[in-house]
Amino acid sequence: MPLRPPTEAALNELAAEQYLDLTDDELEAFTEIANRRLSSYETVMSYDLEPRLGGTEGRERSSGRRPSSDEDPYNAWVSRCYVAGNDGGDLDGWELGIKDNVCVAGVELTCGSQVVEGYVPDRDATVVTRLLEAGADIVGKTNMDDMAMTRTGHSAFGPILHPHDDDSLAGGSSGGSAVAIATDEVDAAIGSDQGGSVRIPAALCGIVGHKPTYGLVPYTGCIGIEHAIDHPGPMGPDVESVARVLSVIAGSNERDLRAHAPVPVERYEASLDGDVSSLSIGVLEEGFDRSGSDDAVLETVREGIDQFAAMGAAVEDVSIPMHADADAIHSVCTAEGLLDAMLGEGLGHGWKAWYNRSWIESFGKFRRAQADDFPAMLKLLLLMGAYTNHEYHSRYYAQAMNLVVELTKRYDELLETYDLLAMPTTVVTAPEHRPERDQFERLQADDVVANTAPFNRTGHPAVSVPADDVDGFPVGLMLVGSRFDDATVLRAADALEAERQ
Repeated sequence: MPLRPPTEAALNELAAEQYLDLTDDELEAFTEIANRRLSSYETVMSYDLEPRLGGTEGRERSSGRRPSSDEDPYNAWVSRCYVAGNDGGDLDGWELGIKDNVCVAGVELTCGSQVVEGYVPDRDATVVTRLLEAGADIVGKTNMDDMAMTRTGHSAFGPILHPHDDDSLAGGSSGGSAVAIATDEVDAAIGSDQGGSVRIPAALCGIVGHKPTYGLVPYTGCIGIEHAIDHPGPMGPDVESVARVLSVIAGSNERDLRAHAPVPVERYEASLDGDVSSLSIGVLEEGFDRSGSDDAVLETVREGIDQFAAMGAAVEDVSIPMHADADAIHSVCTAEGLLDAMLGEGLGHGWKAWYNRSWIESFGKFRRAQADDFPAMLKLLLLMGAYTNHEYHSRYYAQAMNLVVELTKRYDELLETYDLLAMPTTVVTAPEHRPERDQFERLQADDVVANTAPFNRTGHPAVSVPADDVDGFPVGLMLVGSRFDDATVLRAADALEAERQ
């Protein structure tokens, strides 16, 4: 579409939105100068860039199809497709599900939302390219909470049901990925985690979910909420599967997205030796002291931690009082962070990597036409972000972001003494599916991120591993480590898993 010259009326309206009161002379001058500057924009669009992400060439692909309810009784899938991985490789023969906010070329991406339904990416996300090059086959796009806004398991395409009890929900927002693994439909899956969206459904469904260190795995080609908290992460039936997938997808370089550098990368499965005798684990008291906690869940997690002590690890209770306020800090940051991303047409600005132009153009049109169909949580965050930005000039956002720095320091200080921190992933089991609840009632019930969200802000690696069951529902234990020490986090999780078998 050619760039139309701006009129004086259009610039005057835009000026008012920026609190500018232009004189007639200023308006005439700026309109004339703006029109002269259009040549720069035409120059930018004259380049025919080769996208930096993997494309469709030379690979067997089928477009997605919506499965029937008989094929998909838990509503775990938005679409089933097939993309062939390379012959050979570390994941040769593996079948993987990809959360439906991660681009797979030629397959519809919906973000679990009616607003962007119908968008079809023309490029694979970096993580998808790496999986395919490692031999994995992509077999579908997994269902998710609407625009990744909640953590219970409510997609615009219906509830994502729990794999052990269809009167309950899987949790979210990567609920479809968790269910596909728990029901043995895939060998592993990719989720995304902005406040617990990998770890929460992993805990509630009884599988393993890992949020890598921030920056260890590239988010390029994935649809996020805010640059500061977006993490893609592997999910699997066991720790070894998760570690093997992480070994394939880890490694990022903002200036060369296909190079597995400069972040430190290793073969994470090689660290799974079952020995935790040299590890020290701090049990975070504030992670247990949460209103609405299920005492049986807390006891189950404590019993899991006791198993580490029985295996020879040094285990001690520790305290970070600020952890109790971390969810509030996260909430304040997210409102204006999301506002910025939305104003940037679903991606934001300042991203030092490849920009998905097709997504930006499509999302810009979708949100202008169908914003009323966004979920209640997204609308609430946008309203809160716009209000505090307009009325209080982002001072609350600035204060909260400064508190993230302080919170990070306090976790780091403990992690200088202890190898890991331990706490419940969630303090309750899977939520009941109550169809009579409207979206506002569900919004009030979505309070499971208190322990998970802080580490999206600070960037520490965190894994949820099954501890045991409570009344037939899985309970997850979360282990948190120093940044880029994902290997130790996974090693401890693997040892606990082996001890329970």
